[in-house]
Order: sequence, then structure tokens, then C-alpha cells
Amino acid sequence: MKNKYLSFKSDKLLKPFIAFYFFVGFVEIIAELFNDHFFISISKPLLMPMLIAIYWISSKNRNKFFILALLAVWFANLFFISSSMICFTIGTLFFLVYRLLVIYLVLKTVKFPGSIPMIIGALPFLFVYLFVANLSYHDAEYRFYLFIIQGLVMILFGSLCLGSYIVKSNTSNTYLLISTMFFTIIQFVLVIKMFYLNYNIFRPLAMLFFIFGQYLLYLFIIIEEKKKKRYQIINKIN
Repeated sequence: MKNKYLSFKSDKLLKPFIAFYFFVGFVEIIAELFNDHFFISISKPLLMPMLIAIYWISSKNRNKFFILALLAVWFANLFFISSSMICFTIGTLFFLVYRLLVIYLVLKTVKFPGSIPMIIGALPFLFVYLFVANLSYHDAEYRFYLFIIQGLVMILFGSLCLGSYIVKSNTSNTYLLISTMFFTIIQFVLVIKMFYLNYNIFRPLAMLFFIFGQYLLYLFIIIEEKKKKRYQIINKIN
């Protein structure tokens, strides 16, 4: 996923770290497919530290909120390794913290697209979550309320991302939108797995979207940081 804002050749460490991130991700996907708890417990905890290292190497203006967001989702993944309901609940709460931090980052980075693009942007995400909520309402018990909170946060975030893309469909907004769509698909896939069809393919499929969704979010952050730095340089020259 190269683009004009990222020059991987500028740092010899970056390419190997990115390659290792996707290698660990591949191991995690295969481990999820075969339900291999040993490799899951090794590979899943490595993913976010690897992405933090990638971001640390490639960014000259490291955003502490992005690093905190990645740490929050790392803790969520650690709790999701366990199948107990308590761990699932704690993991969901950490994931909610992650989404709120990402929303804060995006609001600080992109311009508010306006009310009409936000409303238009919210419609597809609202439709998906109403459909998924209807599927899980009778079986989710107290988890349903956590899902509703996650859904409301995702609708807000999705409307912001799609609204920004409608107003300005540049590279960074495209990455952000695709990342958000991936995370929406993850929610849909996990609900189907949890309450309807418990096929082995669902967990590795969700992990595939997670790995690429996180990487696209990282690209969005890096692109916007480089844009901001370039504008600062131009303003100083002027």
C-alpha cells in the first residue's frame, strides 16, 4: 500500500516491520481458522505492538492519542483471547475506548463535513446496525446494550468518515472510509457467528478485516501528519 505521502525507502527498518506485521497477521488468521489457541495467544498480542512500532518509525510527530488508541485495542484483543463472558465484556469496553479515541483523532484531523453529508453518511451504517441489532436482540441479553453503545459510536464515526469522503474524496479519506467499513463488517460477521452460524471461517475473516482496517487507519494518520507538516513549512516560507 504505497502512496505519494509515504516513502518506505527512507527508513530501512520500516519495510521489515510492515512485512512482519502482516506475517504475524497471517499466522493469526490461520490460527483462528484451525482454532489453535497456542498460536492465537502468541500472534494476537503481537499485532498492535508491531503497528505501534511501525507508526513510531514512520512518524516524526507522534500522536499520543493514536498510540493510546492502539494500546486500548491491544488490551481488548488480550481479553478477547479468552472465551469467558467477563473477559468478553472487559474487551468490549476497551474496544469502545479505542473507538472513542479514534473519533477524537479524526475530529481533530478532518474538517466537519456539514450536517447534510453527515446525515447521508449515517444512513448506510444505521441500516446495518438496525439489521444486526434485530438479529441479536433476543439472544444477546445484557451484551445487547454494549452492542447498542458500540453501534451508536460506529454510526457517528461512520457518518463522519463517509461525510468527509463525500465532501473531499482524497487518498487519506478513502483509507479512513475503507477502514471504517472493515470494522463495520467485523461487527456484522461476529454477530452472525455468535448467534446464528458458528462456522470456523468467521473468526479468521473478522481478523483479516481487522488487520487491514488497522493498517489503513495508520496510513490515514501518517498521510494527514505529513500534510500538516508540509503546510507548516509552506506557511513559514510565505
